[in-house]
Amino acid sequence: MGEEKRSVGFARKFKDKFLKEKVDYFEIFIEGVRFPLEAAKKLQDSISHEDIYEKDLLVIREIKKEGSKHVDTSLRIVEDAFITPIDQRDIIEILNGIDDILHSIESVAKHLYIMKVPKSDAFMVSFVDNIISISERLYDLMVIFREFKKHPKAEIFKLISEIGDLEEEGDRIYAEGMIHIFDVEKDPIELMKKKEIYKRLEYSLDCFNRVADMVGNLIVATL
Repeated sequence: MGEEKRSVGFARKFKDKFLKEKVDYFEIFIEGVRFPLEAAKKLQDSISHEDIYEKDLLVIREIKKEGSKHVDTSLRIVEDAFITPIDQRDIIEILNGIDDILHSIESVAKHLYIMKVPKSDAFMVSFVDNIISISERLYDLMVIFREFKKHPKAEIFKLISEIGDLEEEGDRIYAEGMIHIFDVEKDPIELMKKKEIYKRLEYSLDCFNRVADMVGNLIVATL
């Protein structure tokens, strides 16, 4: 009930702003990327003690639902808007990209839960540490994106480059993790479980990088 009231309150707040032609679209982005960061921290809590805590995985599902409501509300506002500070299609693409990030993190949590993965390993921990770092960089990027016309472009593209580096680090972790489990894992079911989790963790990093690239491409188009 409290979550429903908060969602309704958020929708009303932004609808009121829209009617007054004072929607802060960049704040919508900033608010949107808070949800993946919150979900990533909860995922880190879940696996950081080796034994995976199922209760934390269920909380991630609720964070994803709340984040998707934010995206859906924001999309309705954007689709109804007459004038936007950047191209309407770009706003929609970025919002959908943020939603993809949320789905990707929830997918990791859901498969840890469904497949009853009881313990984390060093590769899962490294993946999630990277997801925390990339979440923080994307949040910082959205904060300075608000003033991208005035902000030094070098700083913006440095953040985008760091996000790309973290995604590439995820590719390395994935490759090393796969080599490791095929070398040492004797139980085919456990091998399949870990392979599936690694794949979803690596995909989550890809989703973050895609949103950063969207922002970068938009800025380049305005130069």
